Amino acid sequence: MTQTLQYLFALVVLLFLGGCATTPDLTDLQKQVQILSLQQESAAQQEQQGRERLSTIESQLDEHDFLVGELIKTEEEANLDTRHLLEKLERTSTMLREQIEKTRSSTQRRDQDLSIRVKAIEARIDNLIHRPRSRPSQVKSPSSQIPKPNQKESTSTPSSKAPIGSQVENEASAFRSAYKVYLNGNYDRASAEFQRFVKHYPSTALTPQAFFYLGQSLYVQQEYDPAQQALQHIVSKFPNTKYRSQALYRLGQIMIETDQRSKAQSLWNQVIQDYPDSPEANTAKEQLKKAGMS
Repeated sequence: MTQTLQYLFALVVLLFLGGCATTPDLTDLQKQVQILSLQQESAAQQEQQGRERLSTIESQLDEHDFLVGELIKTEEEANLDTRHLLEKLERTSTMLREQIEKTRSSTQRRDQDLSIRVKAIEARIDNLIHRPRSRPSQVKSPSSQIPKPNQKESTSTPSSKAPIGSQVENEASAFRSAYKVYLNGNYDRASAEFQRFVKHYPSTALTPQAFFYLGQSLYVQQEYDPAQQALQHIVSKFPNTKYRSQALYRLGQIMIETDQRSKAQSLWNQVIQDYPDSPEANTAKEQLKKAGMS
């Protein structure tokens, strides 16, 4: 644009000096020169504005690149922190699971032990409640109970027998051992331990209960004849204990398993008649109805 103006200005000068240019021509040329000058200034302003705009855009791009870089850096740091947090949470979760498992195992052991102790106490209470009372005619007068000076005591001295507390503890320990095996589902070993228990303690507070779990262990193993003998022993030898109703009901099930339906019906009716408010009576009614014997 500048070269064009210089060329026109030089042409005007030459025409003026050569005397061949008229006044209107010169005026027209001057106007064109002015127009071109204005256009040149406008173009220069636009170019300056373009440079400024370009500079602004470049600055914005630099700022954008900086922000993108900072964002990427922050995201990487956040991802790293997240990974560390997840690893920590995973370790904590593993530790909590281990603690929960230990607590569950400990709780199960405590529950089993408490269950055994409760059953032992229930058996003692049951025997005390159903223990036959002595008849008035058999009660001796106080004077007859006083031993004579030269009369020997019929009971052995403490030195010849183990303390009663020790015997009770040994009995309870043996029962707990057998019952724990039963709860763990090892019925073969449980039946052996309960058999050993009733042999060593044939008439104690825990004996009816031991016979019942002996019968249960044998029943689960489908050894119906020895199971029947163990349960029948409760019915005949321990009729005043709560295990008699349970033994009668289980005997009925053994009769069903051995195709003796009439005997099963008789046993279950006996449970309903003798123990109408017991859980076994309700179950016996359901079994009779289910078998079509009601």
